[in-house]
Amino acid sequence: MILALSFAAYAVTMDGRPVLPHARAAVVDGHVLLPVRALGEALGADVGYDGSAHTITVQRGAHVATIRARGAVRIVRGSAYAPLRAVATAFGLGVAYDGHARTVALSDARTSATTVPSNAPQTAYSYARPTTLPSDGAEVHDPYPSLSARFADAGSLDPSTLRVTLDGRDVSGDASVIGDQVLYTPRTALAAGRHSVFVAVGDVRGGTNQASWSFTDTFAFVNAPPPTPYPIQAIWIDRWITPGTNQFDVYVQGAPGMVGYVGVDGVGDIFPLRVYAADAYVAHVLVPDGVNQPFARVAARITLPNGVQQFIVLPQTVSLITPIKPLSQAGYPSPTPTPTRILRPTPGLRRPIDTPPSVPLAPQRRMLSTTPAPVRTAAPARTPTPTATPVASPSPSPSPTPAPTRTPQRRPLTKPKPTPSPTPAP
Repeated sequence: MILALSFAAYAVTMDGRPVLPHARAAVVDGHVLLPVRALGEALGADVGYDGSAHTITVQRGAHVATIRARGAVRIVRGSAYAPLRAVATAFGLGVAYDGHARTVALSDARTSATTVPSNAPQTAYSYARPTTLPSDGAEVHDPYPSLSARFADAGSLDPSTLRVTLDGRDVSGDASVIGDQVLYTPRTALAAGRHSVFVAVGDVRGGTNQASWSFTDTFAFVNAPPPTPYPIQAIWIDRWITPGTNQFDVYVQGAPGMVGYVGVDGVGDIFPLRVYAADAYVAHVLVPDGVNQPFARVAARITLPNGVQQFIVLPQTVSLITPIKPLSQAGYPSPTPTPTRILRPTPGLRRPIDTPPSVPLAPQRRMLSTTPAPVRTAAPARTPTPTATPVASPSPSPSPTPAPTRTPQRRPLTKPKPTPSPTPAP
């Protein structure tokens, strides 16, 4: 099952040279499974997958083989992992495995050294020049480089006689012997600089094989930058935010002399930080009505005393949910119009003078004029004058007599009440 898979870093070598220095191999019930496509790309082979037949096709030169994608093969995130033996057979390689050193050694029969014939003279020591990795004087950029020494003409090596030192430190317990090669991967990261390796191992013929070389590691870990001299120590909220909370305080602790403000998701305003203590600041946040932010973030933008600006976000979010109040309670006119009281004129009463002009009045009779009309009075009776005898000579016509001037009077606003008629006597 996929849930039973675990992954570990293994070094995969090909004739003593790493092809996958730190491959993520799958481990199932103590068996190691290698990624087929990644290994094929490292060896220059073509890997294909037939979904209908559930088979993996491997072609390396003229060698073509298939791996059934069922049974022990696992598919993890689109990559096929197959057992070591199945992979070695498909690629036409020999394979050796050392679980203690977490190393998989592949060998190509076409390039492997010929074995020593049985009738060859036996010598006490083998002085053949070994193949080392990295080569003598090489540069590597890896804190965990794979180190190996291959003695091609030594035959089978004796692990019990193995001795490996790195920079004068004995690391034989972490090294391994696979076939005709010695493999070692450092358990701790190597420091940048020059390193020396020494390997000594015996073989089944009684000979002793030795190799010594050195290399330079250019990998250096980058140190973290020093902390700013004005660090922000903490940021927190003074209370537990529950739905309905409409105000809270945000505290920031740091160096004296800082300025800044606090912002909250869903709230359009910003809230300045005010001095609360020698090294603490507080911002009072007011949440308006109608906010619905279940995952609101609280952030502070601060300018340090040296002029550097920092933006800090509170690690956790808060739930800001405030009720929506009616518009009339919020200080706005109610959306439902209130029926306006219509003042109708009452006979005998004056219209109130404090009636706001915006209040419409009921339809009334059309007034003749805003200025009260003058009261007409009876003209005095004219005294008849004797008619003059016409004179034959022409005379100018007399000028018209001007009409008497009428004095305007204020018209009463109230109508006079009719005089009640006397009640007839019984």
